[in-house]
Amino acid sequence: MNVVLDASAAFAMLLNRSGAPVFNKAIAEADRVYAPILYESEVTQVCWKNVRAGIMDLDNGKMTLVKALQLIDQFIDPVDSVLESLHEAIRLDHSAYDMFYLTLARRKAATLLTSDKKLYDLCKSQGVDAVLA
Repeated sequence: MNVVLDASAAFAMLLNRSGAPVFNKAIAEADRVYAPILYESEVTQVCWKNVRAGIMDLDNGKMTLVKALQLIDQFIDPVDSVLESLHEAIRLDHSAYDMFYLTLARRKAATLLTSDKKLYDLCKSQGVDAVLA
């Protein structure tokens, strides 16, 4: 089984939120874990927000960022899917950022791991396998 990991699921795992066991199991059983390159920017932004808000100190923020990046086996350059992601964002009236994850999961015949209920519901309605926790 291949999975696509989004930033919300990664932080559920790293911060040991309620969905962590489900996502940890899926990652442990996965043959390959994918993410679009924009995942790098998203997890960096979340770490910055947590440091800035005083939720993490700088060292913990850096360590969390490294761990978030290490969860991914292969980062996929979304250049080949920008038009598809834009089309899906317009067609489905949903964030273009999220469509990079949806289209990657569809292209890789992978399961999308997310904590985003709206994205999960959208994946299900479009025939893309997803796990919500």
